[in-house]
Amino acid sequence: MRVSTNMIYDRGVSSIQSLWSSALHASQEVSTGRRVLTPADDPIAAARALDVSQSRSVNIQFQTNQNYSNDQLKLLENRLAGIGDILQYVRQSAVSAGDAVLNQEELNFIAVDMRSQFDALLSLANTRDATGDFLFSGYRADIQAFQGSYGNVHYEGDQGMRTMQVSATRFMPVSLPGSSVFDNTRALEGAINTFTGKGNSGGATATVIFDPAQPDAANTGRRYEVRFNGTGYDVTEYQPGNSSPLTVTPVTVTPGPPDTIEFNGLKMEVSGTPGNGDAFDVFVASKNVFDNLAIFIDTLERPGTSGIISGVQFAIGNTDAALDTSLRARAQVGSQMVELEQLSNLSSDMNLQYAETLSRLQDCDYAEAMSRLTQLQTNLEAAQLSFMKVSGLSLFNFLQ
Repeated sequence: MRVSTNMIYDRGVSSIQSLWSSALHASQEVSTGRRVLTPADDPIAAARALDVSQSRSVNIQFQTNQNYSNDQLKLLENRLAGIGDILQYVRQSAVSAGDAVLNQEELNFIAVDMRSQFDALLSLANTRDATGDFLFSGYRADIQAFQGSYGNVHYEGDQGMRTMQVSATRFMPVSLPGSSVFDNTRALEGAINTFTGKGNSGGATATVIFDPAQPDAANTGRRYEVRFNGTGYDVTEYQPGNSSPLTVTPVTVTPGPPDTIEFNGLKMEVSGTPGNGDAFDVFVASKNVFDNLAIFIDTLERPGTSGIISGVQFAIGNTDAALDTSLRARAQVGSQMVELEQLSNLSSDMNLQYAETLSRLQDCDYAEAMSRLTQLQTNLEAAQLSFMKVSGLSLFNFLQ
């Protein structure tokens, strides 16, 4: 082999550059704490680390969604608790209103209080969340859930429940449709209260059923007075928000005994012999909690034939049904919050496992890396010194 000055320089520079590259790579491992800096360092580990990193990122997003869902459910649970408190207060007020010593002025005071509770309940039903969406509007989050005022409140949302993905297979509901909390508080079957009026001389009693058995919603949430006029029956409806009672027509009467009266989807049978002026109070409950509360308030302001006791019994029965509905909804939300807590714990454990796997695949062994770096630095220094001495060799140095 022919040795030349160019060859000495080329070989020396190539060796030094190779050692510099190795030392730099070892230095980067120590400074970054990573063994795999590029896929070329360990293709299998790099590919596996990419899969694990992607899975970890998805899990972190699920954790974020879990936190958002938990915040939303906390707001929902808080509002449901407020609804329950109002309904419980209404029930207590209804029991108090049944005290026989109360005069009409005192009943009016209770009615004023109940109107305030009505407004508070309506306000809770139209709660907005942090993003401005209505909490109880279903998918129609930009539409106010319940619209109208005293005596005429109706639901404008839909039956949907907004959801958020909190795991690979779980979509967590984070809202409730208002219909399931405020507009579906009881079954209509048997949702009629009939009370014998005061001073019924003939001792007549009345039984009322829906006809047909599934009534039209327009025929619910009503309060009637059925009065015997000596030859037939007069039916008057008291509507909340309307100061003038309405005469109900037509009224179909089939002479008995028992006398049968049909009006507004109801079939009423009067047994016994009613006297002239004898009357019955008929309350037809609604699925809508606002309708029932409005009827109670109207009864406080305008007691029926049987006095306030009829409205009290009506209010207690329907408030209990509404309370049961709100408690079921609250139990559902509580169950979802427990599930979220379990999912959050599982996600935290998975994050720890992903971190351990990535550490095993990517992280460097500091002791081994520092030893290798020291060795490479020694080799580099030796190569540099060797290059300096070899590059200084020349035959001219030996010529005399």
